[in-house]
Amino acid sequence: MFNFEPNPSCSICCEYSFINEICMPRYQNPPEFSRFPKMKEILPTTERISNMTMWLEVTRIFDFITFVLSTFINGVLLNLIKTASPKHFGNYVYLMMSFSVNSLIFAVIHAFLQPIISTEKYVLFVFTSTNYLEVPRGFMRVLLSVYGTSYSQALVLIAVQFIYRCFSISRRKFLIYFKGRWLFFWYALVGVFGINWGLCIFFIAQENPHVDEILRPLMASSFGLNMSDVFYVAASYEVEDEFKNKVLNWPVIFMIINFASIMGLSFAIIVLCFCFIHYKMQRVTHSKVYEAVQQQLFRALMSQMIIPLVLIYLPIIIVMILPIFHLKNDACMSLTSILISIYPVLDPFAVIMIISVYRQGFLNMFTNHPKTNQISNLEMST
Repeated sequence: MFNFEPNPSCSICCEYSFINEICMPRYQNPPEFSRFPKMKEILPTTERISNMTMWLEVTRIFDFITFVLSTFINGVLLNLIKTASPKHFGNYVYLMMSFSVNSLIFAVIHAFLQPIISTEKYVLFVFTSTNYLEVPRGFMRVLLSVYGTSYSQALVLIAVQFIYRCFSISRRKFLIYFKGRWLFFWYALVGVFGINWGLCIFFIAQENPHVDEILRPLMASSFGLNMSDVFYVAASYEVEDEFKNKVLNWPVIFMIINFASIMGLSFAIIVLCFCFIHYKMQRVTHSKVYEAVQQQLFRALMSQMIIPLVLIYLPIIIVMILPIFHLKNDACMSLTSILISIYPVLDPFAVIMIISVYRQGFLNMFTNHPKTNQISNLEMST
């Protein structure tokens, strides 16, 4: 309609020409970025920030959904443990209740923090930009430490449950060590490992200027965040000495070895007990009903070995190894954070579905004609 010819001597026309050249469609005669080198950097970065911000919103919605599901399912499981557990389950019910309570705490903190777990160069870090209550930075560090405490306690509680089931199958006289004051000993042991993990995070994995400089470009390019908007704990495997040489950060190395030892010990106990229980169940005969109970508990234990392995052991082990080789894990699409958020939902749901008395109690919640299960009437002291 109009044939506009810019006048080179006119400043307005020159400005129009500049804007027209930069903003013309990318797929039609793209501008020569060599004339505007900064634009070549700005446009992809802006697009990346937009995509990653959208991904961050998706993960936040996902975290909220898993929080609601975890609260419901763990609440149902706690009620079923209290009202539907046969007497022969013994003090095992207290261990299951403790695990559900810890899962609830973990889910609440995860939903509040909505953390991203990732690596950058030689740094393993957990960060969040979410602070709904606008609490002080120090309190956010406490919450991140408690988050680690709850994670560690989940690992140890799983191992303790396996020890109990191992004793109940072939070393029943040792079940006395899960009664009375001994039960508090196991709880104290779980607490010690959890506090150990949390204190390491609080005192060793603190924010510091060195890590700030490493994370600042990542936060800006991926999320458009300033470091003042970010709360994190980080393990920098290397630091610079007075000669600007990279050397091992020994406090962090100690912390990682400590964490790896807890994970390795708990999973070794799980595997050994699982193999022992399977071996004994193939060779010991009981009544059909009692054997059915043991098979259900065994399948529940199998799920409690496989689900944690996939959702909380392997993801954390991988991100602990990556900084050793300076390998980058894209923080924007951290699969580790997603898998961990699923765990408090999937594990208790598997227990409900596998153990028949809990499964029947769960189904009875949605029916008008409750059914009873013969296993619930089994009387056997453990």
